[in-house]
Amino acid sequence: MRHFLFYLLVLLCLSGCVTQNTYDGSKKSVITKKINNTQAARTRISLALKYLSMGDSSQAKYNLEKALYFSPNLPEVHYTTAYFYQSVGESDKAKESYEKALSLAPNDANTLNNYGVFLCDIGEYDHAVDNFLSAIEIPSYLRVAESYENLALCAIDADDFDNVEDYLKSSVKHSPMRGSSLINLSAFYYAKSDLHKAQMTLKRYGAAGRISSRSLLLSYLIESSMGHLEKARTLSQTIEQTYTTSIEAKILRKSQTTSSEFVKLKEQYRKSELRKLQKDILSRKDKPKIKILKKKKVPETTQINKKLKKITKIASQIQSDKIKFLGGEVKKDNRNVESTTVVLVEQLNIAEQTPLVLPSITIPNDEDQEIALENRNISEIEVPFHIVKSGENLFSISVKYNVKLQSLLQWNKLSESDQVYKGTKIYLNNPNIYHQVSEGDTLFSISVKYNILMKKLLEWNALQENVYLTPSNRILLVDPKTYIL
Repeated sequence: MRHFLFYLLVLLCLSGCVTQNTYDGSKKSVITKKINNTQAARTRISLALKYLSMGDSSQAKYNLEKALYFSPNLPEVHYTTAYFYQSVGESDKAKESYEKALSLAPNDANTLNNYGVFLCDIGEYDHAVDNFLSAIEIPSYLRVAESYENLALCAIDADDFDNVEDYLKSSVKHSPMRGSSLINLSAFYYAKSDLHKAQMTLKRYGAAGRISSRSLLLSYLIESSMGHLEKARTLSQTIEQTYTTSIEAKILRKSQTTSSEFVKLKEQYRKSELRKLQKDILSRKDKPKIKILKKKKVPETTQINKKLKKITKIASQIQSDKIKFLGGEVKKDNRNVESTTVVLVEQLNIAEQTPLVLPSITIPNDEDQEIALENRNISEIEVPFHIVKSGENLFSISVKYNVKLQSLLQWNKLSESDQVYKGTKIYLNNPNIYHQVSEGDTLFSISVKYNILMKKLLEWNALQENVYLTPSNRILLVDPKTYIL
């Protein structure tokens, strides 16, 4: 909840300067009153804010126009007018009024704070932070704790969770018993799954003799997450019996805790952390490398020998009973391979004779295959992981990343009784995402082994169906578009 630092001015009377004169030819005094325009303007500001709180925007605007008439150079007139325009959704006019107020009084801390809230609302986060910090730096400013809390709330809106804790701690330092800052700090720890800190911070709120349906609901969520079910049940009953008409009571009665502000904050934080993790992984990925091999000139005899070896291998794998060769039929027996090879040698050496006709088989070239596989437009995929910090356990990690505890145990080869220590690397997804090709592997055999459609393997690895695999290759077993988490 953001805080605007406007002051309602209640004036018992208008102060003014009195001049006393007498009528001509008479000793009767004539009293004239000179109105103090600044006080009159502030009175109109007070009336405008009152009408605005009642929902009467017409009367609010009328009184602000009167205030502007009385004192056009009074900063309060312009930042109150800005607040009015902000309330009725006219952002451009609101911004213009705030800037006018700051041009008249650049070091007015209240204007800077209010302008910061406005800028945060319209998404200008960096500009908003500058205004909040400028207000805080003014020595005479008394509401520093409120501005730090505004900074934290604005940071949450902008998904800048790295600074939220520091801002809220600063707010509490300047005002140790500030209830909203304590609840918000506890809520932030809850969102981070730092349940112990969340619990201790909320106890500070209760130690000041404060209690509210909001703090009780947060306490209920913390105790439930820690597995203290009896405490959670007692808190739930207290909310429903003591704060019957509150939003928190309605949430518990309908079992809709996911709609509470605290669970929403937790989900927002989780998604923010996942985006950071994904961005970090992508930033560390190397661009696809193209390995270019300079083709060496091979002696003609060596080339013929290579072709003979490949032809021999192909001929030995032909399973049909008959091989059609030069229009004739040769019965298959144990001499097939040898005789076929001899005939082929003759065809290679005698250019004038009729060329050999074999079944439609493409003989891949090793160098072409190597370049083709290296040129695949597939980025290296890294398995997302989390380094365990002090006070964390597998349960808190599973909650933080919304991953099933059983999956974490399986992926990291752990049992429920195992403890994880600070610095331990915990995989957040299945780390077995590649198949290292072995001699004799084909895409079909790999698809059968992992029960994955061959079409998917081709798509995920950007391969053609007739690709030739070698033991140096790795085959991706997951969809790179959806794998991260």
